[in-house]
Amino acid sequence: MLVLHREPCNAGKKPSERTMEESLHYGLIVIDKPRGPTSHEASAFVRKMLCLSKAGHTGTLDANVSGVLPVLLEEACKASRYISEKTKTYVCIMRCGEQPTAATVEETFSHFRGKIWQKPPLASAVAKKLRVREIHSLKTLEVQGKDVLFEAHVDAGTYIRNLCFDAGEVMGIKTEMLELRRTEAAGFTENQAITLQKLSDLWWLYKEHGKTDLQKHLVQVEDALKLKKVVVSDDALRPICTGADLAIPGILSLDENIKEGDSVALMTGKGELACIAKALLSTKTITSQEKGIAFDVERVVQAF
Repeated sequence: MLVLHREPCNAGKKPSERTMEESLHYGLIVIDKPRGPTSHEASAFVRKMLCLSKAGHTGTLDANVSGVLPVLLEEACKASRYISEKTKTYVCIMRCGEQPTAATVEETFSHFRGKIWQKPPLASAVAKKLRVREIHSLKTLEVQGKDVLFEAHVDAGTYIRNLCFDAGEVMGIKTEMLELRRTEAAGFTENQAITLQKLSDLWWLYKEHGKTDLQKHLVQVEDALKLKKVVVSDDALRPICTGADLAIPGILSLDENIKEGDSVALMTGKGELACIAKALLSTKTITSQEKGIAFDVERVVQAF
């Protein structure tokens, strides 16, 4: 990170020093969604359980799909579009009409690694147009009878149900997706996820006894955001949080590789996320000038 100015930073507090209540307003929790409820219903359960006014999920899971569902809480919802990552990982059971060999499955999957064409199914809420998606990895984990267990690391928006159907077309047999689980999304794995029941238990312990491990499961929005960073001076915080764009004199330091058009996180000197902005100038240009508007503020997450 390039340092432009050195000034004392007193605004706000370090994210690691937030209280439970503050973490519930500027954080997220990774839920292990069960089969049954929709993603919207699961995030609504979290909102009601934690007595919050707002909660939202990133990366929709169908009702019959289980797995990793990041749920953003209160003010962290404002950063939702910047937290969703472009790839996700799934584990799926594909049931075949006839018993395939492991060699046949591997030969079939070799045709689907890389970029493929897919059309969203009729039940989806997006336009039914052919589009390109990339299968980054496709591994056969086990073949048992007519069932094939496999892992797929894919672009967001890839339909695993379609992948199963297309694999059957190549093998010349009928196939269907029997069960699907998402094991990774938005940079979070299933090892970081907790069930709705465990969340309920931790919340009850906190309300009744004031002691719980719940805060260990709350991820600060700053840790979830994968954007380039710009540290803002205390004097510039109030203006940018009330509608002003960020000028070069208000920048204390910034990442080296920011390009014009990049989305960036505007941070306080203590590491708190204040706003999300679009870069109007590159790092190279900013470091070579003393004046000018450098960032267009698009979203205020926390006001100071």
